[in-house]
Amino acid sequence: MAACGVALAGAAVAAARWRERRAIAAELATARDLHGTAFVGALVCRRCHAEHYQSWHGTFHRTMTTEATPANVRGDFSGATLAHAGVVARMDRDDGGRYRMTFTRPGAAPRTATVVRAVGSRRYQQYLAAEGDALWRLPVAYDLVDRRWFPMTGAFLFADDSAPARDDARPVYGGGVFDRHVTRWNDNCVFCHNVAPDPGRNAATGAFQTTVAELGIACEACHGPGAEHVRLNADPARRDLLTATGQADPTIINPSRLSPARAADDCGRCHGQRIADDVGPFLAHGDPFVAGDDLALYSSPLWRDTPLHGDRQAFAARFWGDGTPRLTAYEYQGMLQSACAIRGALTCTSCHGMHEGDPRGQLRAAFAGGGAAADKMCTGCHKSFAAPAALAAHAHHDPAGEGARCVSCHMPRIVYGVLDVHRSHRIEIPDPARARAAGRPDACGSCHVANPSAALADVVAGDPVARAVAADAIGRAPLAAGAGARDRSAALLAVMTDDRYAAVRHIAWRALRRLPGQATLAASYDPSGPPGERAASVAGARAALGIAAPAGRRAPPRDGDLEIGE
Repeated sequence: MAACGVALAGAAVAAARWRERRAIAAELATARDLHGTAFVGALVCRRCHAEHYQSWHGTFHRTMTTEATPANVRGDFSGATLAHAGVVARMDRDDGGRYRMTFTRPGAAPRTATVVRAVGSRRYQQYLAAEGDALWRLPVAYDLVDRRWFPMTGAFLFADDSAPARDDARPVYGGGVFDRHVTRWNDNCVFCHNVAPDPGRNAATGAFQTTVAELGIACEACHGPGAEHVRLNADPARRDLLTATGQADPTIINPSRLSPARAADDCGRCHGQRIADDVGPFLAHGDPFVAGDDLALYSSPLWRDTPLHGDRQAFAARFWGDGTPRLTAYEYQGMLQSACAIRGALTCTSCHGMHEGDPRGQLRAAFAGGGAAADKMCTGCHKSFAAPAALAAHAHHDPAGEGARCVSCHMPRIVYGVLDVHRSHRIEIPDPARARAAGRPDACGSCHVANPSAALADVVAGDPVARAVAADAIGRAPLAAGAGARDRSAALLAVMTDDRYAAVRHIAWRALRRLPGQATLAASYDPSGPPGERAASVAGARAALGIAAPAGRRAPPRDGDLEIGE
């Protein structure tokens, strides 16, 4: 009888376990609507996903927005100063250790702003100060590459004599042009630099009660809100069943399980500038998009001919003549224009991994190191070009050289952003004649800069984006056995002297330092500095190289202000 009782008890336990597994299986098979689910934060995710937490923690996504603490602030706040447009900015710390900027201009009392948050940590870092119910981006930023302060007017494509924007709501720090890019964080930067941004704007009063689930781009920005996921996975039986079956967990989004289109939407929310029929709900309640959604349900990507109040030219300056994006934050649009996405399964994570690779670009580990390894991004699908002989026949270049790299021809550097020139994400077959007809650079001309004088004509003739791209190409294009560096230096020094846009001058200065033997040339040059100081620095560089100043100066036109380039 005892044995029978034990057997019956064992059967009861087994039956209970079977019922439990069956109930869990039914729950796992039930789709979830994650809208309205609470967010928990990356530290909660770390409890179970320590490895993924660690790989994310080293990325620039994490530090997109941070509190102004010593661990996060990268700028020189030791008493450094910057003089620009008649304003002197001093960066230091108060008696309590808080970071601050003090702005002094003639005829006005100094204005001090306490830094409460920092934005960015890769190329340059911007700073936010609180004014009433809002945070404002301050007019001075720190260049993390060159380790120097610069005015925000030098980061965007604005001429030196740009008129200050009129905005009565904006606080005055330095005044005039100096404050041209003071921007309210609550209804601008907040959307793409944080998890679950909600401006909380009161439509009646205009006041803000802005909240975010987490500063920076953290786990739940890509995986969706995690409160239900955490609650249900406290049950070890549920976790065991997920592990045993390998099935998807409906309480969280795994981008690798999404369709290519939905996976791209996950990234396109921030890497593709968008427009909504009515922005009011976004400002009042935040962006309703949750990972896994169809992005088109809430907004549409901007295109060259997207109308704004009936004006179909409102966004034209952000694209080349054929509709190819020429600014960063339009990578999503470029991908959507690519045949690999239109007729294939290409998505952002085909090449980029959020938990692997170098944080600077986050290419998947299999493609790291550049060169032929990077070609695997393409030859994984285009297998017929994988062999060196086939690649040479296809590319008409030495398969061991940069000219044969897939991205060199199919993703040329024709995109401006963050004081640099980046690769296009419109993957296309190069066609110089078609590119010229559209008024845009092409892959061939970007590498074959055999005649710097001809390249300089492009630098002088185009608008600010075209000039920046041309100047960058002069510094990047391969040199034949080291020849031609002097001629290229002369062309770039002319841009550094004559261009009316500080951002273009900055690109030319950076391009100059990429040339062999020129890394320290014009080290004192300040693209946003006074004209006399810039001219003196360029004159010193010309003297060091034995280059005479050009007899006639061909200054490019003032093209009008382009509200682009962030």
